[in-house]
Amino acid sequence: MALLSQERFNQAETYAQIRERIIAGGGRQAHALGYGEWAANNIAADLSAFSSLDEPVNVLVLSEDWCPDCTDNLPILNRIAEKTGKLRLRILPRDENRDLADQFLWNGDHNKIPTIIFLDHDLNEIGHVIERPDSVTALRNAKRKTFHAEHPEFGGYDASLREMPVDLRDARLSAETDLKRQTADVAVREVVAWLSAVVALTPVGD
Repeated sequence: MALLSQERFNQAETYAQIRERIIAGGGRQAHALGYGEWAANNIAADLSAFSSLDEPVNVLVLSEDWCPDCTDNLPILNRIAEKTGKLRLRILPRDENRDLADQFLWNGDHNKIPTIIFLDHDLNEIGHVIERPDSVTALRNAKRKTFHAEHPEFGGYDASLREMPVDLRDARLSAETDLKRQTADVAVREVVAWLSAVVALTPVGD
């Protein structure tokens, strides 16, 4: 059974629309997207799983503009789409589409984003991934622990962002975005491999 209607898929936003809004808004989110685009466009990765597809597949992403993993991964998906011509990428806000989000709970419990769903021609699910590869989480957490030990002004590694003043929270998140550049070469390749594993499930000739 189709996950959603063709009309709903077609009316979802494109990457260009998401990008225009985030850049126009400026601030931390634009800074984060700038990193995401730099990483996606400057780190070489093996796109053969996508370029070898017989025909394009549909990709639906449940996302939110404020989410750092979304501003990391949407540029990678867009790069794959542009370089190979094999992804039809559309994006929906998670919070306004809970009927879809609740079908893809992380560990059966949490609505994490981005949720990246690969769909066949009839919009049936091929497979999906959520947030980021575990290997990227481990690598970045190690860097963050060292960083926060050296920069206590940001509240410490375990500090709750929700309890921070907005200015401190935004400064901390911008600093952590810049820190990602140290792991970009690994992270981009790991994300592409992670996505490639889902594409490998695409039925031949579908």
